[in-house]
Amino acid sequence: MKIWFLTGEFAPEFGGGIGTYVENCAKMFAKAGDDVTVVVRSTKENKTEKSKDGYRIVRFLQGEGEEYTFLGYDNAIAYQYYKVIMDMIKKYGKPDIIEMQEYNAYGQYIIQNKLMLKEELKDIPLVVHLHTPSFETLRINQFNTYEAPFYWIGEMEKFCIKGADALICPSQFLADKLQYLVKEKINVINLPFDIDEEELAKYKDLKPDKSQKKTILYFGRTEYRKGVIQMLKGAERLWKKGLDFKIKIIGGDTKLESKGVLIGEELKKKYSKYIENGNLEMLDPIPHLELIPHILSATAVTIPSLYENFPNTCIYSMWLGKPVLVSKSGGQAEMVQESGKNGIIFDWDIEGDFEKKLEELLSMDDNKLSTMGNNAKERINKLCNMDTNLQLRREFFERVISEKNKSKEIFPFVEEMPKDDYLKVYEGEKDLLSIVIPYYNLASTLPETIESIKQSEYKKYEIIIVNDGSTDKDSIDILKNYENDDTIRILNIENKGLANARNVGAEAAKGEFVAFIDADDKIDKTFYRKAIDILHQYHNVSYVYSWVQYFEGSSAVWPTFNIHIPYLLCANMLAAYSVIRKNDFLNFGKNRIKMEYGMEDYDGWVSLAEHGCLGVSIPEKLNFYRVRKDSMSRQFNKKMRVYLYQISRDGHEKLFEKYSKEIYMLLLTNGQPFYWNNPTTPVYLPSAENGAVQIDDRIYRLERILNTFPGKVARKIYRMLRKIKHFFVRFKR
Repeated sequence: MKIWFLTGEFAPEFGGGIGTYVENCAKMFAKAGDDVTVVVRSTKENKTEKSKDGYRIVRFLQGEGEEYTFLGYDNAIAYQYYKVIMDMIKKYGKPDIIEMQEYNAYGQYIIQNKLMLKEELKDIPLVVHLHTPSFETLRINQFNTYEAPFYWIGEMEKFCIKGADALICPSQFLADKLQYLVKEKINVINLPFDIDEEELAKYKDLKPDKSQKKTILYFGRTEYRKGVIQMLKGAERLWKKGLDFKIKIIGGDTKLESKGVLIGEELKKKYSKYIENGNLEMLDPIPHLELIPHILSATAVTIPSLYENFPNTCIYSMWLGKPVLVSKSGGQAEMVQESGKNGIIFDWDIEGDFEKKLEELLSMDDNKLSTMGNNAKERINKLCNMDTNLQLRREFFERVISEKNKSKEIFPFVEEMPKDDYLKVYEGEKDLLSIVIPYYNLASTLPETIESIKQSEYKKYEIIIVNDGSTDKDSIDILKNYENDDTIRILNIENKGLANARNVGAEAAKGEFVAFIDADDKIDKTFYRKAIDILHQYHNVSYVYSWVQYFEGSSAVWPTFNIHIPYLLCANMLAAYSVIRKNDFLNFGKNRIKMEYGMEDYDGWVSLAEHGCLGVSIPEKLNFYRVRKDSMSRQFNKKMRVYLYQISRDGHEKLFEKYSKEIYMLLLTNGQPFYWNNPTTPVYLPSAENGAVQIDDRIYRLERILNTFPGKVARKIYRMLRKIKHFFVRFKR
């Protein structure tokens, strides 16, 4: 079997539970004769190497690529993973299966492109392994999950879970927590585990030092979710009762965002007297193999988490025959299973239960502790045995592969919207695409637009030019060139603006599908074919669009995204250049004339969403937007935008009221949407002194500066600094 594991963590650069799991899995399958490749980001270099256990490791240098100029860092890494996978398919051929983590949504663009019917991916099963998504860990850690870009990363983790061909999870606890996202039951297979016997042999005679205090070991980050704060509160109550024992903590520090403090540093201050008298010891993190003597010399190990998946700390400790004191809130309780026999389980929801169970553990004699440790070792070997795990995973992979040609007909939107019935059914010729071009005094650019359409790979189309009362002689005369073209119809109407012109064109359309393109823009030759294929594939997709490449006045890229409610209610997510089902547009999405200054397309997307019609983005630059100084969007200012948002909101009150809580939190956290770039990037709000400068003008001037030679150099330096900062942030975590 040809298996690729996509991971954000792998030794030696990135440690952590995900990396340990991938290493064990890769080793396990490679030793069984499978062709295994691990794909991981690197902060140092692009490198392909062979491990001592026979599997390939492909490391790619993160931060390289155009995508880092228009996507937030983690989303850009996700797109880079997609590019690396596509290059690997060309080089090594298709794998039988790809497994990826849900955490940080690094697989989102692989999943999105497969759903967008990318030929190279269409018959490769994509499995998502659940390690504990950030939208859960951040919430438990008292972090504001509405803050950009973390909000979007969390939403894309949900997308990866919903869009995967199959899900696998190590613990029933986490599977139950996330089951609401998918209909099919999540598969639970515990983690494979093994310890280097040579390393273990070094410490075979090491025992707890009876001359020292009984020691309860915690190793892992001092993270709120890990229950360290609550653990020490409970321990202090026992210390005050007169019990003399030691808590040893080994691990890195983390920040409690709600208070803006480092948890470990705060704990050292709060419990300084216990550190001084030897009841508490707090050490920096060490490599996992160096933990062995600390585990073996401890009385017991505790995993006091408030929310946990299937922690390696518990596996590690039980594997070494050490009694464990674990919370009920996670897979660690599943490992112990029987409290009092294989370890001790306590419940944070029962007041005083931790102290009660800790006191019970401390009162055990050596024989009881030894018996419990041996039971723990036997139990975990049964759960995480490599041979058994290999068989279970192979059977799971084979089943998923056997179903690889099973067609999906429903697109996995993060937020599903029930679709309303049509008020009227409009006739349309099957598969015919009616391309509507609103036209007003654009003689110089219209030929380019029409030529780009005629180069399209999709040939069943008609072009409808809606002449919105052009007054320029050249613009009127040039239309005569198309009067004898059988594929083109010209509708001459009184000037009533862009919104009306689009509506008139759609109403005159003969096709099943309608596309909109302005008379100064262009499309890639593959766009219409790809869009209509997607509309045929998914009956719950109303319209399709793509990323937008600016040209002439700018070289920037506008990345668009699948429609997401409530984000769309705060900020636009796409351009007007979509291919839409005609009945959806005419029933629910017609542009309102009230939007007289612009944003009529945005208002239409909101209206469509209100009626359950959602769109998807092809993450490729297939639409080309000409940036002109005199275009309508260049005339926008903040007050105009507020006015237009108000009109849109008043027209869709029920939808805005339904998501008012989420809208409130998004705006409270990230400020006014005029200062948002896209959902993947942080928000940088203007200071009070420059608040009078219009954001659109600032962006336009900034684009001009960045396209100069010094500007391009500055961008390279900026990307390099972001990579350095990203490395240190991850390292600190």
